[in-house]
Amino acid sequence: MTITLDDVVHWADVHLLPIGIKLLFAVTIFLIGRWLTRVVLRALDRVMERSKMDVSLRKFLGDVAYAVLFVVVIIASLDTVGIKTTAVVAVLGAAGLAVGLALQGSLSNFAAGVMLIVLRPYKIQDLVIIGKYTGRVDAIKVFNTVLITSDNREITIPNGQIIAAPIENLTVLGRRRLDLIVSVDQKADLAQIRALLSGVLISAPDAPEPTIEIFEITDALVKLQVRPWTTCDKYAATTAETMERIKRAMDGAGVKYAVALQGAA
Repeated sequence: MTITLDDVVHWADVHLLPIGIKLLFAVTIFLIGRWLTRVVLRALDRVMERSKMDVSLRKFLGDVAYAVLFVVVIIASLDTVGIKTTAVVAVLGAAGLAVGLALQGSLSNFAAGVMLIVLRPYKIQDLVIIGKYTGRVDAIKVFNTVLITSDNREITIPNGQIIAAPIENLTVLGRRRLDLIVSVDQKADLAQIRALLSGVLISAPDAPEPTIEIFEITDALVKLQVRPWTTCDKYAATTAETMERIKRAMDGAGVKYAVALQGAA
């Protein structure tokens, strides 16, 4: 059997041309879909920005919206070619189940990340204590949270660990109390000591008045609990400044003393 050029052209017209047209339409739909996706995401981000939504929540919702819209574009493109999208969705579902079983730990971190972003026990730049780490929140991601410590270390903590443990947010209430223990001789004049301490204690504006109370009495010492207030951001500086003020006052009065931050090792 001899195959002529007309036969090849006819076969191409019957078989290749329809497929080529479908592929062209599919590529066109994909490109237009990606462009529309970017337009929609930019518009969504502007709306969330105007509503003063938290940055971490905006980013998370943007990522979710992108994933959903991208899947829609892919399915629409495949449907144009003639591929049964129901079968594709079924295959993706089965693959997703297998991957989910293999990545149970990562999925638990993802679920915890969603809860942290929705419930918002902390936000970007909050000073927090999570487990044994203290630092400012640098990023809240769907799988982990990134802290920057005061000595400039980056700590990445899986969200699954965070959601299962206490979270101490030092920023959210604005003020923080400073707890100092001042120890003086058992025979010291407590009225004089209170007067000296009262003269050097300064609290933050709109904060409660500082308190000076007896904490412990032993055979040799009387320990006073000194509690001024400060802001979260100035806690370390206020601690050092208050100790220096106490030192100058006690030294000037000739009083033997010791001062320590309560709870410090």
